Amino acid sequence: MTEKIRILIVEDELLVAEDLKEMLLGFGYEVSGIADTGEMAIALVDEKHPNLVLMDINLASAMDGITAGRDIRLRRGIPIIYVTSFATQAIIDRAKKTHPSGYILKPFNERQIQTAIEIALYNNELEERVNENEITIRTLANAIPDAVMLLDHNRQVIALNNAMACRLGYNYTGIQRDSAVNIDRDGMFTSLESRFKDLISSGLPIRFEEQNLDKWFEISLIPISRSDEQNSCIFVQYHDITDHKRFEGSLKKEGITQIEKNMEQFQTLNDQIRNPLQAIMGYVNLDGLLYREHILNQVKQIDSLVNRLDRGWVESGKVKQFLLRHYLDNPDDLPNPKSRENCGGCS
Repeated sequence: MTEKIRILIVEDELLVAEDLKEMLLGFGYEVSGIADTGEMAIALVDEKHPNLVLMDINLASAMDGITAGRDIRLRRGIPIIYVTSFATQAIIDRAKKTHPSGYILKPFNERQIQTAIEIALYNNELEERVNENEITIRTLANAIPDAVMLLDHNRQVIALNNAMACRLGYNYTGIQRDSAVNIDRDGMFTSLESRFKDLISSGLPIRFEEQNLDKWFEISLIPISRSDEQNSCIFVQYHDITDHKRFEGSLKKEGITQIEKNMEQFQTLNDQIRNPLQAIMGYVNLDGLLYREHILNQVKQIDSLVNRLDRGWVESGKVKQFLLRHYLDNPDDLPNPKSRENCGGCS
């Protein structure tokens, strides 16, 4: 069974209050109570938790309806419909600041009351959905460690998550609808201006890496197109890749160092193999052994292996130089490469 909508009446004229009560009951609503002062209205809201308040502005109490309405809106978020005989600009301006859901002038009829209530309840439901969606979006945005924000076509901040706000040194609400350039920190947005232009002209996402002080980031700029170009947005994401960069640099250094060690081993093995190989060949030539030809064939195979070690040394040197040229920012961090001495021997 659907729960009835509960409405609180705030009216200091008894006949008007009873008239409103009969109307609301006839519409199928439940009347939470009738208050004749602003103070009583606030107390009944806290006690009865109505879904809507019909609020007279001119109450016979220290607190008028607008003051009571502002308090109820701030603390409870309940929709307020003002019902009053007064419509001066000053009163309307005061009432607008409390964000009412309607404003009905006396004398009123049933149709006016019913229409105002239905519209107010419908708009309130939409507002609650929007608020829930915003909470969900912010929860999801804050669930990731990346700093993200949404900019409009003028580079003004529409939304951002806590990580981005913290990085910029601001709170979430303090920089909405401010220009990204105005809140720039360490030049993080100034450096993106040329990228923004490329993004707008191409309409395609852009991803790149950038160093900011001692940090490295993978930055993503993603256009969000809408039917109205003036409402187009840019999603900005900063993904911290500092640890990855450090690991990558360490890995490259270790790789080059390992190549150095391999090259040293190639040279050592070359010397250790070639020297005995020369002695064997000398003995074979002197003694003229019966198996001289067979031994020489074996020697040639060993010599071929040594030549392959030589080629491995040369190729390792090429790989090392490639890594030094293309990947390592500071080659001086590595030990000085040893030059290969001419070890001589068989060709």
